[in-house]
Amino acid sequence: MKLIHRWRFVLGLVCAQANPLWAFTQEVYVWQRQFSPVVYQALEAVRSDTDGYAVLAAEVSWEKNRPRLFRSNVDYTALAAKGRPVGLVLRIGPYAGRFASDDEPARYLAGVVDSLLSAARTNGLEPAELQIDFDCASSKLAGYRLWLAALKLAAGSTKIVFTALPDWLGREDFPALARTADGYVLQVHSLEKPAGPEQVFQLCDPDRAWAWIAQAARIGVPFRVALPTYGYRLAFDVTGKFIALSAEGPPVAWPANTQLRSVRADASTVAKLAQRLGEARLEGCTGIIWFRLPVTGDQLNWELSTLKVVLRGAVPVSQLVADVIWSADGLAEVSLVNRGERDELLPSKIGVRWADDGRVIVADGLSGYSPLSDRARAGVMVLSAKPALAEERIAPGRSRKIGWIRFSHEIPLTLQLTAFP
Repeated sequence: MKLIHRWRFVLGLVCAQANPLWAFTQEVYVWQRQFSPVVYQALEAVRSDTDGYAVLAAEVSWEKNRPRLFRSNVDYTALAAKGRPVGLVLRIGPYAGRFASDDEPARYLAGVVDSLLSAARTNGLEPAELQIDFDCASSKLAGYRLWLAALKLAAGSTKIVFTALPDWLGREDFPALARTADGYVLQVHSLEKPAGPEQVFQLCDPDRAWAWIAQAARIGVPFRVALPTYGYRLAFDVTGKFIALSAEGPPVAWPANTQLRSVRADASTVAKLAQRLGEARLEGCTGIIWFRLPVTGDQLNWELSTLKVVLRGAVPVSQLVADVIWSADGLAEVSLVNRGERDELLPSKIGVRWADDGRVIVADGLSGYSPLSDRARAGVMVLSAKPALAEERIAPGRSRKIGWIRFSHEIPLTLQLTAFP
């Protein structure tokens, strides 16, 4: 077993020195179905901070229990050149038929496994493992075990693991399923069906997640924990009834008057849970797999820089500020600047205050902000965000100009991310 590679918590490093056989790894899911140049750029950006990648290689869906296969256009040669272990993920959609170890569906899946492993090896990559992500009903785990045994046989010397949901842990058939594989990945992030648009959403409740992780540790089979970096858009009709959700991908043509909300994995909360995991050294828990690799153009995922901070064992710093830049002729340009390490929601109101001797000539808002009222001549201006900005965010390292005030000359200003009383 390899030494701890990149988990840089002080306690974790001390434990690794005291017990060199203990390892806690961090890997990243690569869930893009089209491996464009930005994917490889992101892989390179996290290469020195991660212990490996879990790459979505193929998906099997079912129509009337007949399989349909989609393969990602993975460049295995380029992945091998990254110098990190690479696991292949086979995603299997819901299956309504009967399970057997040697019927037509099982043989088909075994053939897919053999084909995926062969394709990787032919292109210079020896897979570190094969991960089966089957959307299995909790009541069908005994049947799933038959499939998993057949797939393990097809995988030969390659380790085989599977993804598991928290609900599975208490099922009678789960221990036998877990022992059939070389380990599993416990997914502690999910979204329960929302009651309405005003509900407080949370993708990963750290207390519930910890209880599930502790439960998994008592089963006695090696496991890793999947933690989220992503988000969803939720759609509700005019009555507040939940319609559907969407993730990254092409824009959805929602019906008129659809109410949209978003829920995201909170970087600070999840980072603290990761720290706790790294320090706890729970029996059988060998690491974290982050879902998923952020790439340029993602709208509902963390920034890549945020993930790098978390991979290094830190909690991303939050530092959103209001700033002013003076240009010629007494023009004060007000901006929001994210000097932190995580994205931030745009504030609903920003207050600007100045001494009574500052004479305002003219003022206005920008980028979805507007003056709340004509109070500028009384020494205060409040810039208020339009409702459309309620869920917009500003990424770390970015700025957004939101208003301007022209005075007769440059004067001291006080700014704050709320309206003044």
